[in-house]
Amino acid sequence: MLRFAALTVILLGTPGAAQQPSKAEQFFGKEELARQVGLHEKGCKRGDAGECFNLALAHAQGLSVPKDEARAATLYKKACDKGHLDACNNLGIAYAQGVGVKKEPKQALSLFEKTCEAEDAKGCFNAGMSHASGGDVARAATFFERSCGRGHATACFSLGLAHAQGQGVKKDPQRAATLFSQACEAGNGAGCNVLGGAYMAGIGVPRDLKRGVALFEKSCDAGVPGGCFNLGLAHQRGHGVAKNPERARSFLQKACGLGHTPACENASNPK
Repeated sequence: MLRFAALTVILLGTPGAAQQPSKAEQFFGKEELARQVGLHEKGCKRGDAGECFNLALAHAQGLSVPKDEARAATLYKKACDKGHLDACNNLGIAYAQGVGVKKEPKQALSLFEKTCEAEDAKGCFNAGMSHASGGDVARAATFFERSCGRGHATACFSLGLAHAQGQGVKKDPQRAATLFSQACEAGNGAGCNVLGGAYMAGIGVPRDLKRGVALFEKSCDAGVPGGCFNLGLAHQRGHGVAKNPERARSFLQKACGLGHTPACENASNPK
């Protein structure tokens, strides 16, 4: 089956990794991919919501069919109307961004809240992001809470930021650290990085430099630029580890390669 996830963070994300057409073709082969898409077409015509959703993904990504975002949106709607929650989420993202349909934030939010009420963690997270982008941080926090409670790592991270900054909820460093830990354990590398900073500074948790370094390392391994940058600084300054200029430079260069500008400056002119 085709797998798809729309956005990740910043706006209306659903986690995962969408296959690029070339990778899908490499994995399945062109003939097999075309056969699968043909089966999805037949299944959708029979009224199978899952097959309509898979066919929508094929049109959204141009997998063995011409890329057609409007057609994808139509198919998402067909699947959503039959109760397919992932289709409702993707249709919501389409309305949020105006991809294949006219941009309608209210319609997007309605779809996200519909999936959230059906106990879908992605829907709750997306609803939270919609409220946050609209400036209602308190309402956003309630949806992040619901999504985090259902295991959505990025929702736990977002709720942690809210508690750390006192946005829409009471400022609570200890609660924030707990949420960052949940996010980190669930695979959110940014959560590991922020939690590492908390241990380094003793904010919401006892100060523990070695623990901070371990979390920066976990974050860097996950490809988070800030995690690599902080890990480089720790080795550069001897915070939680022995000073090691070579390892410091290596981590700073990795962060630079991931687009972290201060890391590029620091790697070129170490202090």
